[in-house]
Amino acid sequence: MNPTPLLFRLLVAVLLTAAPAAAVAGETLERRIGVMGTSLTVEVAAPDRARALAASEAAVRAVEAAERRLSTWKSDSELAAVNAAVPGVAFPVSPALRRELAAARACAADTEGAFEASVGPLVAAWDLRGAGRVPPADVLREARAGVGADGWRLVQAGVVRNHGAVQLEEGGFGKGAALDAARDALRAGDADSAVLDLGGQVLAMGTAVDVPLAHPAQREVAVATFSIDGGSLAVSGNSERGLRVDGRAVGHILDPRTGMPAPFTGSVAVWVPGGTAAALRADCLATAFFVHGPAATQRLLVRMPDVHVLFLEPVADGVRIRSFGPHAGRLRESAAFRPAAPGDR
Repeated sequence: MNPTPLLFRLLVAVLLTAAPAAAVAGETLERRIGVMGTSLTVEVAAPDRARALAASEAAVRAVEAAERRLSTWKSDSELAAVNAAVPGVAFPVSPALRRELAAARACAADTEGAFEASVGPLVAAWDLRGAGRVPPADVLREARAGVGADGWRLVQAGVVRNHGAVQLEEGGFGKGAALDAARDALRAGDADSAVLDLGGQVLAMGTAVDVPLAHPAQREVAVATFSIDGGSLAVSGNSERGLRVDGRAVGHILDPRTGMPAPFTGSVAVWVPGGTAAALRADCLATAFFVHGPAATQRLLVRMPDVHVLFLEPVADGVRIRSFGPHAGRLRESAAFRPAAPGDR
């Protein structure tokens, strides 16, 4: 997983400390650990301390298992083994990985390819896990040939890479997949409610929480909050992971269709209220909508009536927030940014 936390993790941690997971009789327990190259905060309410501890432990173990399954930063993960498999031959995978890859493919289809799990060759071409570089045209062309939904497929026997250049990359869906696994573990236990924050992506189960939204370029400044009472809210932005190569800013969010960094300069927050893979879907949609920008996102949201999207754009006197979707009333603005212009919502 990406070793850098997303832009508003610290703000979320502060908020969670101030707002318990649920106002119920019993015990509320909070844990913070390092996992997936970032930090995980788990706050669980249960009838007593023993059950709260057991539920939190189950959630942590589920996230750790997701890292072992998905991390392409490690050579011994299940997804790394898929990437090393013989092209054209089905590689057997666990039911969990199969579900996650199926959800990732569905997200790619829903976003017209603005999210694509096989973006690995482009990540390597731009050296996004290193110092960064601007690839020559021939290198970029070769990398693009390995990216796309037609380069890999799910079959009954497992996953098939159609050619050797295909490399699946978990960066756009891994945290969401881990949060979904943690939610399932909590539901199987005795947790009454829970709030989890994994590197800035927040999941709420059985309770409400106000998630702070940071200034895209000043992550220590909260410009608004958005209230969620289920599902997951994910954020994509370049403030912490953007690189500079020969004086040129190189964003880490790439457009799989062109091979180039996405041009949007702010951040995007996406809330998916519920569903089996709500957190994974929020994760990949945040990436895709960052790539698409506001206009194309509005068009796609017609087919996603439950999803709410917030575009945060730096302007001279603060931040402009564009709010798209059915839940605008959950947004609480602060005085730190300029309100959106009429018609943005």
